[in-house]
Order: sequence, then C-alpha cells, then structure tokens
Amino acid sequence: VYDYIVLFDKELEIINAKVLIYREKHGRQIGTRRWLKQFIGMSLSDRPVLNENIDGITGATISVTSMTRAVHDVLTTVTALKENGTL
Repeated sequence: VYDYIVLFDKELEIINAKVLIYREKHGRQIGTRRWLKQFIGMSLSDRPVLNENIDGITGATISVTSMTRAVHDVLTTVTALKENGTL
C-alpha cells in the first residue's frame, strides 16, 4: 500500500509523479525518480502499459503493475473530467 501524487501542467501533461509513502516490505523501487520518470510527458491521449511504454522492475512486479495501473486510472479520470467540462 502506498500514497502517490501525479502532477500535471496547464496542458494536462504529466510533469511529475512521486510515491509519497510506501508501506510494503518489497517493491520500494517504484519510488525512485529513475523509474517514475517514465510517466513524465504523458498526456491525456497516452496510457501507460507495462512492458510496452513502462519498464518493469525485477522483484517488484506487483508494485510496478499497481503504480502503472494507478497512473493509467489518473489519466482516465482527468480525461473524463476534461470531457465533461469540469476541467
């Protein structure tokens, strides 16, 4: 279980992603800037997909899958908010 934040610029492009708190014993590597930078530059038309545009981390498969899915969900939500005029 972890808490994270995804920051967007005015054009709704990801400018930063960060794991704020990581509570598990394994998979802590997803919090490294080196791994998280894969999400930077993604826009609402992009979707992160493990082993396509997001690299895995040996020994952190569950965490990598979870964070990739979380960023995917954030992009999907922001897209819906933009489409319905909320953003």
